[in-house]
Amino acid sequence: MKDKKDIKIQILETALDLYSEDQMQFSLSNVAKRLKVTRGKVYSQFSTKNSVLIYFYQSCFENYLKQTNEISEYSQFTIEEKLGHLVYTHIELFQKEKEFVESTFNELIYKSNGKNIFQKSLEVQIANILKESEGDASILPGKYLSNFMVKELFHIFKFWIKDDSEQSEQTIELTDKIIAFVGEILRNQIFTKGIELGRTLYDKDLIRFSSKGLNLFLKSFLHRFA
Repeated sequence: MKDKKDIKIQILETALDLYSEDQMQFSLSNVAKRLKVTRGKVYSQFSTKNSVLIYFYQSCFENYLKQTNEISEYSQFTIEEKLGHLVYTHIELFQKEKEFVESTFNELIYKSNGKNIFQKSLEVQIANILKESEGDASILPGKYLSNFMVKELFHIFKFWIKDDSEQSEQTIELTDKIIAFVGEILRNQIFTKGIELGRTLYDKDLIRFSSKGLNLFLKSFLHRFA
């Protein structure tokens, strides 16, 4: 092939074209025919047709990382700026293939329960953002928090897919409010106090309180530090 693009990108671009033309005719064999390469060359990169489609999302993440690495002052960004950059860069990249995203995101990504490489990549990136942050965000259990935040990110993407406002103004408004709220919560000392409380309860074996008693205790704690 004369095109010097990476073979995976060539396969992906061809797959997107075929998928948009006729989903019923989309297959790895037809991708190979369109590219005029052997099926083995295509299968050496992707084992199933869904893996090609999912790679679109992973390629967007890779482009996001590339753009991030080109920002010299990125390390000085606040946590809100880093999260905003992550959200809006992906939306900008998704916009180029919005019809494809509309027809595949829910089934391939949202419903996969963390079994796709795109979600795993986002979880690692968000965990790194939290780890690099100042204050309480850096001491939180990154694995569970990043998983939760990726789920919320997916809800933003689903909202954007259905957003018919001019230039996705509603998505921008929603995203800015969520990010501001997350930043405020992560800097709030209630997280530190909550972690310290959990350690005390564990050390003193107080986690064996009845659920009702523990719930009342926690409600009192939240009321005290809210």
